Amino acid sequence: MSMSTRLRCALAVMDYFLFGLGGLLISAFLLLLRPFVPKYEQALGSKVLQYSWKLMCLLLRCTWNLKLNAPDKARMKQIRSSIIVANHPSLIDVVILTSIIPKCMLIVKPGLLRWPFLRPILKSLCIVNDGNSETMLSKATEALQRGFNIIIFPEGTRTSPGRRNKLHRGAFHLAIRSGAPIVPIRIQTSQPFLTKEAPWWYVGEHCPLFTLSLNPAILAQSIDSPHKEAVRLCQQAAAVLGLD
Repeated sequence: MSMSTRLRCALAVMDYFLFGLGGLLISAFLLLLRPFVPKYEQALGSKVLQYSWKLMCLLLRCTWNLKLNAPDKARMKQIRSSIIVANHPSLIDVVILTSIIPKCMLIVKPGLLRWPFLRPILKSLCIVNDGNSETMLSKATEALQRGFNIIIFPEGTRTSPGRRNKLHRGAFHLAIRSGAPIVPIRIQTSQPFLTKEAPWWYVGEHCPLFTLSLNPAILAQSIDSPHKEAVRLCQQAAAVLGLD
């Protein structure tokens, strides 16, 4: 590694440490505030989470570990009650999306609840996908009706460079049930960054450029076969996300 890359790796580790420390502070803040604003816990939590992840993106930019190109950023800020589907090239995709799009809730795996500094945040701002699809769809539909956006990565895991992941159809069944629009956002990176194959501390030889492309919303149709409609929606989203 070059000396500049070593420096950027060291700065990235500092960023991640500050991110973890910030998560602990936010969790403590939400726990203390919960008894006083039970009705507004999720709305307040989503706002706090959004601004904390804005700060994380700012830290990464200031340490030469992130460049962001989002031509439709103003339109993304106006998204409400929608299902955001995106490809998943990097570990920080959700951080970038949530820093821009307001009132987001996430579909997460149960394993993430093991992270003590994120557990209070995840419990209030995430829907845990524990294998019970009916419960997950019901909770997600309720959140959409309350004006929240749901972020889902149909691949279910980060994309390995040069490989294709099988897409899960949960987001598309949610669109059929809730009637909410599917908003595809394609994420492109100038180089692999925080992939599954690379060490967590390695940031690459150059500062990565993330480009976010907002695509037209996709609406579910009322047909007799939800399965066939979910397949159609999945194929249409895959085409615009570059996952077909």
